[in-house]
Amino acid sequence: MDGSSLPAQPGVRLRCAFTASLLMALIPATPASAQIPPDTVTTVEGIVVVVGSRAGIVDPASLPVPVDVYGAEEIARLGEVDLGEVLGRIAPSFNSTRLSAGDGAALHVATLRGMNGDQVLVLVNGKRRHPVAFAKVLAAAGQGTTGTDLRAIPLHAIKRIEVLREGAASQYGSDAIAGVINIVLKDDAGGVSARSYLGRTSRGDGARLLTSANAGVPLGRGFLNLTVEVAQQEVANRASEAPTCFGPNPDYAPCANGGKVIRLQRNGEPDYESAALMLNALLPAGESFEFYAFGGYSDRTAVSDGLYRKADWVPRNVSYVYPDGFFPVEESEMTDASAVGGLRGSMGEWTTDLSVGYGSGQFAFSAANSINPSYAAEYLANNPGAEGAAIAANAGPLNVRSGSLNVRQLTFNADAKRDFFFGLAPGLLAVGGAFRRDSYWMEAGERASWACGQSDSPGSFPAAHHLNVGGSAYASCGVQGYPGYSPLSADGSERDRNSLGAYADVELRPTEASLLGAALRFEQYSDAGASITGKVAGRVETGVPGAALRGAVSTGFRAPRLAQRGFNTVGFVGGSDGLVSAGFLPEEDPVACADFDACSLSHETSVSLTGGFVYSGQAGLQLSADYYRVLVTNAIALTRSLTQAHGLRADARFQGRPVDAVAFWTNAIDTRTSGFDLVANWRFRDMSWGVADLSASYHRNRTEITANRNEYFIGETQATLIEQSQPKQRIGVGADVRLAGGVGARLSLKHIGEVTTPFIFEEPVTIDAASIVDAEVNLRVADRMRLGLGANNILDRLPNRLPDGAVAQLWSMDYPAESPYGIAGRVLYVRMELAGS
Repeated sequence: MDGSSLPAQPGVRLRCAFTASLLMALIPATPASAQIPPDTVTTVEGIVVVVGSRAGIVDPASLPVPVDVYGAEEIARLGEVDLGEVLGRIAPSFNSTRLSAGDGAALHVATLRGMNGDQVLVLVNGKRRHPVAFAKVLAAAGQGTTGTDLRAIPLHAIKRIEVLREGAASQYGSDAIAGVINIVLKDDAGGVSARSYLGRTSRGDGARLLTSANAGVPLGRGFLNLTVEVAQQEVANRASEAPTCFGPNPDYAPCANGGKVIRLQRNGEPDYESAALMLNALLPAGESFEFYAFGGYSDRTAVSDGLYRKADWVPRNVSYVYPDGFFPVEESEMTDASAVGGLRGSMGEWTTDLSVGYGSGQFAFSAANSINPSYAAEYLANNPGAEGAAIAANAGPLNVRSGSLNVRQLTFNADAKRDFFFGLAPGLLAVGGAFRRDSYWMEAGERASWACGQSDSPGSFPAAHHLNVGGSAYASCGVQGYPGYSPLSADGSERDRNSLGAYADVELRPTEASLLGAALRFEQYSDAGASITGKVAGRVETGVPGAALRGAVSTGFRAPRLAQRGFNTVGFVGGSDGLVSAGFLPEEDPVACADFDACSLSHETSVSLTGGFVYSGQAGLQLSADYYRVLVTNAIALTRSLTQAHGLRADARFQGRPVDAVAFWTNAIDTRTSGFDLVANWRFRDMSWGVADLSASYHRNRTEITANRNEYFIGETQATLIEQSQPKQRIGVGADVRLAGGVGARLSLKHIGEVTTPFIFEEPVTIDAASIVDAEVNLRVADRMRLGLGANNILDRLPNRLPDGAVAQLWSMDYPAESPYGIAGRVLYVRMELAGS
């Protein structure tokens, strides 16, 4: 079976049609009104911003730090199906690199201001969200980092998103070095709303569906709000037809003389199915207190592509099973659960908030359409002269469970704040503390996913094949494409830690035209020591009405993620002289300690500077410009593959076996990230013809390695990933118009700067800058229903094609495996929205 014969979720089309019909049946056929209903107007006026200040400031422009706020209706009109893509289109400093192949291709991790995904803190309703268990080890943007799975949060559950573009570790704790993303859930107490989205690429593949419903019911003076969402996407394949010969003389050249022709590689967006629910509730308890609770559950399955194993790739194939080679895929399942409950209210002059939160995530994966070549090789070694049918029958399973990665987080928070006066100046004092318990562990896969032969022999076996190829080769161990984790890896992965934190936060208004803030935080980690961080921020109005200067200086820290401490595995690749083994080492492994003096990880520390101005005009015009610089000391990074040439002992062993190369996480570098953001929004309200929003933004960043303590650890490839794998420039321009007659239109342009990424066979590949244009026309077809027709990436921009030599070696994989704007191309869609009653 080759890549072209893999099933592409054929039930999606039927379910799309059924869902659309069902949604249409729910909508009453009432005539359209000439009035503009509230649900069509993008407003964030009157909200209380959660991030950036504990004072309950209503206007984000009144904060001393840059905060962007995006409302639910603005999110809905973007024609996207997951939160990462939404933020990539509207947030100027946000990036989410999309992988078309390899481990974790279905995970989209958020980054801000060109920094890493684990240097961004994600909150839900102001409470810390747990990270993913998956640590990216592939040579791609964000290598060695973990982040937060934004796809686990249903779009329809979101009331608004707040993006704090400033270091805030002294206010919110570890990870908030680049900024904070706070997702505020809907709190409607009545009515039902529904959304349905159906799209596909202009090439006819990549069909995608999202259907969701949100319902709110009153609970006395409180509410219960529930969202359910189902999403599906078929594969979008951009690999070209590249015939390759098989038979007596395999070759990369086009076939002749009747050789077999197959489509070898799949190169595009992965296919997935997901289901998620999210709940938000509040119940008053007397006159002064209220109970609140929120949480959710999501389950997502995905199929990610591997690289084609050519028939004559003898160490990685068993030709008696796959005479034409094979195309391994990763079948992954990501589950996510969270629950937060608390009690808040007033006690005299203090407002208090006590809460407990739980979060867990699992990344489980299997290898399908694959093989462990060492099984057949061991059988042949023990049964010389065995026939091909017998060898194939004893080649082991072709679909195996490879294991799982797991995280769990338990958090207790106690917060209190009160107003006070410093002389005649009003102010706010906030104090609080937190206890957190984090856990990480790996689960072993089936034996065939990791073993060297069924006996798991420490030796090696000549490959089992019947092709006419020169020389001899030894069979690789473990299932191809996505080898599993052994029991030894699982046993060595378990990590637990406790952390305690306490903070004090003061805000003061010396005059009506000024605001000052200061914060101090102490954190103690059982595995990373203690840290004290602080922050000073201020805002002062100028003589120009509506204009103000703002700025902040802060220190921060980030404790190593437990995945960076505990992840470990070893792989064995066959060659002409036997097996070559490579291991990812956990923290405190004897090899890392003895050979490289890299025994333990410490926390990162940072110094952040932000300064700029903001203007809020009377005519709906808002402007802001902010410069930032972030210095990170002891940044955590994954090393290159280290061999004897870099200091590895010739007799080095891991998990009881010799290893030829190792990699591990280390505090090897310091970095400097600097840049600026320009944001402009012009809102037209109370117009006789309707309403309109105009927006423009410019983001620029540059990340540099300022100190490299061991150039063996961080080589050219790693430096390229850190400094050049995320866009350094983003420009956005958009217009959103809703006419009084019920017609709306949206047009936006996002210019994404070039990125450079390492590549398997060639020099680093540069993905050229691209301008992505999106458009939609929507119409209110009933009193509560709106229909939209749109296209994303209208100009059908794809990354520049790989060099011809690389395409040939990768068997028709035409485009890089990663891109800041994907490789699906133009997407056409229709969406329907039923507003709440």
